[in-house]
Amino acid sequence: MKRAILPTIFLMATLAANTVLADTHSAISRRQAAMKTISEQMKILGNMSRIGSIYDDFLAQSAFENMGDAIIDARINFLQNSQTGEKTRAKASIWRADSDFNARMATFLADVNAAIVAEPPDQGGFTPLFATVSQNCKSCHDVYRAPKN
Repeated sequence: MKRAILPTIFLMATLAANTVLADTHSAISRRQAAMKTISEQMKILGNMSRIGSIYDDFLAQSAFENMGDAIIDARINFLQNSQTGEKTRAKASIWRADSDFNARMATFLADVNAAIVAEPPDQGGFTPLFATVSQNCKSCHDVYRAPKN
């Protein structure tokens, strides 16, 4: 009987450890995918913010909405057990200064939501909204993202 229990306990412990590793991997992958979406939307919006560029209110609205969803996805995937694992540029200070990081993410999301609600009809209304959103994005990266190798 003891011989039957030991392999079962070992199997259960192995499965539990693999689940933790898979969750960590998944959280890092999910937040990186969300951050990539944010980056792609910022590029779309950044191009529209340039003087002389064509402003598309539908595209701007869609980009802000996609960004808002991605911010939420990114934030919920900064799990305690996802500090290390696969390659990540997230600094450990995110988890040490959790309240500051959460406040920055909340402000970023609030500013994106304000841009969504504003539905800027032209570049003149869009540009200051985008400037606020992009500054929030940059300020968080300045503190919490490691430089590329």
